[in-house]
Amino acid sequence: MSAPVMDPVQVAEPEPSNGPLPVFNWFTRARVINAVVPVVLLAMALAPLQQVYLTGHLYITVIGGLVLGAGIAVLGAMRRLSTLTVLAVALVAFFLCGALAAPTTAIAGILPTPTTWRVMGLGMVTVWKSVLTLDPPLGTGGGLLLLPYVLAFFGALISVTISLRAKHYSLSLIPPALVLIASILFGTRLSVLAGVLGVAGVLISLTWVAWRADRLEPNRVLAASIVLGLAALGGTSASVFAAPSTPRVVLRDFVDPPPDPQDYSSPLAGFRNFVDDQAEDTVFTVDGLPGGTERIRLAALDAYNGTVWNVAGGDSAGTGAFMRTGERIAVDVPENAASTSVAVGDYRGVWLPNVGNTLDVDFTAGDTDALTDSFYYNSATDTGLVTAGLTEGDAYDLLSTPAGAEPEDVTQLVASRIAQPAPRNVPDIIGSLAGQWAADANSDYAKVEAIASALSTQGFFSHGLVGEVPSRPGHGAARLLSMFEGEQMVGDDEQYAAVMALMIRELGYPARVVMGFEVPTGSDSGSVAITGDDVTAWVEVPFDGAGWLPFFPTPDEDQIPQSDDPDPVDRPQPQVLQPPPPPQEPPDVPPQDRDDADVEDQQMKEEQSFVRWLLIGAAVGVPILVLLSPFLVIAALKARRRKRRRVRGAPVQRIAGGWSEVEDQAVDLGVTHGRGSTRREAAASFDEAFPAAATVALARRADASVFAPETAEDADAVAYWQDVGTATDRLRHGVNRRQRLRARFSLRSLRRRT
Repeated sequence: MSAPVMDPVQVAEPEPSNGPLPVFNWFTRARVINAVVPVVLLAMALAPLQQVYLTGHLYITVIGGLVLGAGIAVLGAMRRLSTLTVLAVALVAFFLCGALAAPTTAIAGILPTPTTWRVMGLGMVTVWKSVLTLDPPLGTGGGLLLLPYVLAFFGALISVTISLRAKHYSLSLIPPALVLIASILFGTRLSVLAGVLGVAGVLISLTWVAWRADRLEPNRVLAASIVLGLAALGGTSASVFAAPSTPRVVLRDFVDPPPDPQDYSSPLAGFRNFVDDQAEDTVFTVDGLPGGTERIRLAALDAYNGTVWNVAGGDSAGTGAFMRTGERIAVDVPENAASTSVAVGDYRGVWLPNVGNTLDVDFTAGDTDALTDSFYYNSATDTGLVTAGLTEGDAYDLLSTPAGAEPEDVTQLVASRIAQPAPRNVPDIIGSLAGQWAADANSDYAKVEAIASALSTQGFFSHGLVGEVPSRPGHGAARLLSMFEGEQMVGDDEQYAAVMALMIRELGYPARVVMGFEVPTGSDSGSVAITGDDVTAWVEVPFDGAGWLPFFPTPDEDQIPQSDDPDPVDRPQPQVLQPPPPPQEPPDVPPQDRDDADVEDQQMKEEQSFVRWLLIGAAVGVPILVLLSPFLVIAALKARRRKRRRVRGAPVQRIAGGWSEVEDQAVDLGVTHGRGSTRREAAASFDEAFPAAATVALARRADASVFAPETAEDADAVAYWQDVGTATDRLRHGVNRRQRLRARFSLRSLRRRT
């Protein structure tokens, strides 16, 4: 047993008349340790936020907030300041050091400005939502660092104050636990040294509490270290060999979900508008295209419903998800990244033209705040969405990397297995032709290339404009079916890309349609004007080790259908109205009433909501349950001991166990007696402290049952235990509520031999 350590708060230490200043005399070793331990635990609790910000300034903010909050707490304890005084000093210091929370608004990142204080004031209300709705990394922009600053500053202020000034110093462990829960909920699904920090935090807490209670024994520390080490090893092994099927629960998965792209019109449905109405119009201008850029992407479409190809919603590996961005889209920026400026002209829409492999988007003209707040990006498909809509005068800068070169040997590439939404209402002839055209190919890449080659060589090109061969717009099932039922296969990029993607899907490979614009030849650098006539569409298929590779099934524009009439100009035909398009087939409706569908949808939403709240409750409840687990274990052991004494053994053993229960209750309440005392001697001590308990009579009855020549009956044991219950209730009601609660979880009686 180590030597007793006196509580630095409850016991005043004498100050020497000669020597260091009185201020330095206050800093004893015990006080320094009691102030440092909560700060260390808080720093460990804030570790999950590292994956949210991914910036070195986070460490400056956390360390600054911890030191500032702990310093004010130490000052309040040293000067014995009142709670209101400490709070007033804390608020002033909190805003004076506001550069830690909003460095981009401060002078040289150090001196706060009125803008800093305005951002902090607004951020106290809005930062919680901003952190959850922005896609990491958040960086240092705006007041996003206010969250770790608040948690570190006020966590250290409260925890250190309790540690230095409160009688129940162990309550100072609650703020780090609450900060840990907040850090996890506001963090990402990626953990940061969870096993190491968790074991270290519990070991530091147990050792510190035992040291302050003067119960620090080397064997206990060694035993706790071994148990925690085994727990960490077991948890690590379980996470490797039996990984959880569900991801880590964080609030950003449930707050302000990303927009559903299905709520917006498919850009491919407006393909013919570009070549018909905006063929000569400059839809946007680009400056500084990376070398070798041949196409500008508008949107990748991976869901087909029988009417249009559209951008799929969800969060699978193939479709991705549209997420808000923080400081930038990508975490790391390679050295070969290039900057491209885009100025919007006659283009109107929510889909953001980009060059692919985009690392960052920075809006520079127009309503930049509205555009930034409404911008979402899908990294899996390289598709940008601006829900506010782009209009003339808007401009933005793209940071991107050049597209990688295709593999030299593509003949043996294997198509990747990526989950995508299954296409619906696909005409049967599309699958039949796909199988025929790919029958002779001997690899996945060769089959895809065979389909692209068959479409581009056997088909003919036409936009269906004035003076061209009729070609209806659209790419619904009826329109695609008409391509194969006619004498000639006629269409443009819209139809050929749509039908090729469906053919690839019918072969069992993933595929998507990409709509964009061709970069005019010879426009590798400088300012390039993109017109509506440059619109195009192609197909992308993923291959192992190569990523998504493009395919171009559209015939050349000079590959037009030949008319049977050799000289149609000499004998012009009168103009006639084109017949209306054939009616589309009605969509398949499941055989159930709409009311039934509504009920099922409502039930599904209720089930999803229930699961969501269940997960949130588990995320909050499990850490609290871990903190309460020692107390629950003590209560369970005492309940098990009482039941064993009451029901096991012969009647005389149960009566003796009843007296042991009374004795243990009195010991937990703080009444002791000499070692080796008889029942009556112990009862005399108990009755002196609790006269109403009448324990002397119980002691005499126990002695009479144990030492009497006749054997006690079951009825005697039952009656004795009824009186034991009355006596223990009177013992507990002889003290106040706090003492009763402390006795309920006391370890004194558990250390006694019964």
